[in-house]
Amino acid sequence: MHAVLSHSNFRNLWLGQIFSQLALNSLLFVLALVVYQKTASNAAVSGLFLSYGVPAVLFGMMAGAIVDRLDRRSVLITCDIIRAWLVLTLFFYGNHVGVVYLVVFLSALINQFYVPAEAPLIPRFVPKVNLVSANSLFSFTYYSSMGIGFIFAGPLVRQFGSQWSLLVIALFFVTAAMMVFRLPVQGIGLKSLTQIFHYSPVYLIERILGLLQEGIRYVAASPILFDSLLLLTGTQIILAILGTLGPGFADTVLHIDIRDVSWVVVAPTVAGIIAGALWVGNFGYRINPQLLIRIGVISAGALLIVVSILANAPLLLVLILFFLLGISNALLDVPANATLQGRASRLMRGRVYGILTAAVGGVGILPVVVGGVLADVIGIRKVIFMLGAIILTYGTIRMRYNKKSS
Repeated sequence: MHAVLSHSNFRNLWLGQIFSQLALNSLLFVLALVVYQKTASNAAVSGLFLSYGVPAVLFGMMAGAIVDRLDRRSVLITCDIIRAWLVLTLFFYGNHVGVVYLVVFLSALINQFYVPAEAPLIPRFVPKVNLVSANSLFSFTYYSSMGIGFIFAGPLVRQFGSQWSLLVIALFFVTAAMMVFRLPVQGIGLKSLTQIFHYSPVYLIERILGLLQEGIRYVAASPILFDSLLLLTGTQIILAILGTLGPGFADTVLHIDIRDVSWVVVAPTVAGIIAGALWVGNFGYRINPQLLIRIGVISAGALLIVVSILANAPLLLVLILFFLLGISNALLDVPANATLQGRASRLMRGRVYGILTAAVGGVGILPVVVGGVLADVIGIRKVIFMLGAIILTYGTIRMRYNKKSS
């Protein structure tokens, strides 16, 4: 990694990624706490995650096509500055839940342009011999910053309060913009942003739909790719549902301060995902991937059922259960990702992951919203039990189907 970070342009791009991802993920979790504090409604929190997920469905693939025509450095700077401004807007108008939803929606929309502008800059700043290490570091930072951002949010709110926490997050976005500003100008710089008006929206939509249809046909023709996409979509939806129910779970089940949910629920889950991923990468890869996936699915369902019956359980037991849930997630997520990357051709890999993003944002919207509404009607514990039962049933059916197929 030292060889990669010795390149100053890559280092600045990487630092920009760190501050931007920490800001975005901390913002989402801080606002989830704020919405629950103001409404005491799980459905209201699910609305927040809905606002975050919709832009990926509506604009994700189109944004990638537009960014390909622009100066990526200018896109990154502009996105960070706009998001900082949006967070500052919440500092003054954050008491209105509708404004919170709108800001989250706009931030997620901007993120659709940010992501495809960031990674393609890597080959410009590191030699080919360091490209694998650079992408590995970027991927690790992307996923770990999601967990760290969520974990960081609780102590941030406890230390500064929800309103002043927004200033810290805005500062993170500004810092990210400053890091990217140090990069060399690409193309004609900020003037490239005006080029978006030179292309017909109809042309862009037709081009994106054509690429999407080609990608869908490619996945549909491969049962292995379809299965991997199904698993990855399912795991991300489960994590989204748990994130939606987190504040209410802390409040009504664990009876702890909702600001501590990041330490009690998110931190052990993320630690479990990291531990599981490291184990699979170093030792578990020798085991049949389908066996790892089966163990992951079955254990995730069983653990959620156990979590659902928690009542006045020792805090240590709660931490252990969520840590094990994170490991279960890694046991099926890592092999599924490896299968997706290994089986998808290089030319189609981007579109396959684009389908994954759209599936999570599209298909995942319904269970996240339904989960939040049901939690208010029948209780969080029953919703988590139902989720665990569904996963356990799917794992059992999958295990029997695989035995018949073998």
